[in-house]
Amino acid sequence: MAPLASTYDASLVKDTLDFIIIGAQKAGTTSLFEYLRNHPDLQLPDGKEAPFFSHASAYERGWEDYILKTFALTESDARWGTATPQYMVGGLWEQPNPAGENGYDERTVPRRIYEQLPQVRLIAILRDPAERARSHHRMSVMNDIEQRPFAQAIDDLLRPEALAEARREPREITGYVTWGEYGRILTGYLDVFPRDQILVLFTDELEREPERLLRRIYEFLGVRADFMPANVGERYRVGGSDRRFSWLGTNSPLNPWAMQRALTSSKGATRLWHALPQTRRRQIDGLVRRVGYRMDLWNRRSAAAPVDDDEATINRLREHYAPDALRLAEQMGGEPPWAQSSGAGGELTAARSSSPEARTPSH
Repeated sequence: MAPLASTYDASLVKDTLDFIIIGAQKAGTTSLFEYLRNHPDLQLPDGKEAPFFSHASAYERGWEDYILKTFALTESDARWGTATPQYMVGGLWEQPNPAGENGYDERTVPRRIYEQLPQVRLIAILRDPAERARSHHRMSVMNDIEQRPFAQAIDDLLRPEALAEARREPREITGYVTWGEYGRILTGYLDVFPRDQILVLFTDELEREPERLLRRIYEFLGVRADFMPANVGERYRVGGSDRRFSWLGTNSPLNPWAMQRALTSSKGATRLWHALPQTRRRQIDGLVRRVGYRMDLWNRRSAAAPVDDDEATINRLREHYAPDALRLAEQMGGEPPWAQSSGAGGELTAARSSSPEARTPSH
């Protein structure tokens, strides 16, 4: 790759990523981000979500602009990575899909990643898709972008034409169902990347045995596997359904994370940051993370679940996901953990005899 050249001091950064947590959204990516960023051999951006390959505004500015701004405050001798769940929605984020065979699909983002980062290691963490959908909807309600009750939203989105549109053009409030079609979305990555560059994990593992899961990630990334962060087991971004103050989100100028991100746009501030001893930088970074996290947690609150947010809707989702879960099981060589614990095992068994994917494996 060509060396970086910019108004920033390019000597402070490198031009590649070593790993990406690609999602899924609402499956524990924030917790993984917070755990991994404490490993001394790993470096992640100050803010969790740093999309490039899925967003036209960032992609059109180019890789050099992205890498210099995103990693301006990090150490260049570590392994670099991001946690970017926007990469696992099955297409480009909120961008019209052109008609015809050149339209965006599940392979678009993986192909873009491979063209820039052919050796990158990818980590997917997956959650029971029906529960993921419910959590996604609650987040949208909290963020004031969704007014429909959960059951109504799912009824709307399970219509065949709505499913087709949501797959073609991913949107935040139309992705409750389709963003949980993990088998379909992972097919795009498996068509592009060697299987040994993709690590698939499950939220159940993260909750039950976080230390064991982290050791698997460390081994996958080729860093010290005997390190365990002090915050392991702590849950981050626990779901809420409302904010005390809507203006005090993670993008608010008063939020410590937003203040830290703003420093990356200043060449002088970046130089001053790197002039500090590394131990001092880590202390400041840790303080910013703790204050930002506590502020975000305090600003979330939960309201009583609406009466229509019931198991009938969840069961409808489980039926919808059964064929996709079969495809995922074929990709993984075993059923996902929610297949039996959620009562979906029956649907998987039935899907094996009726699904086209069962007769024609995708790989």
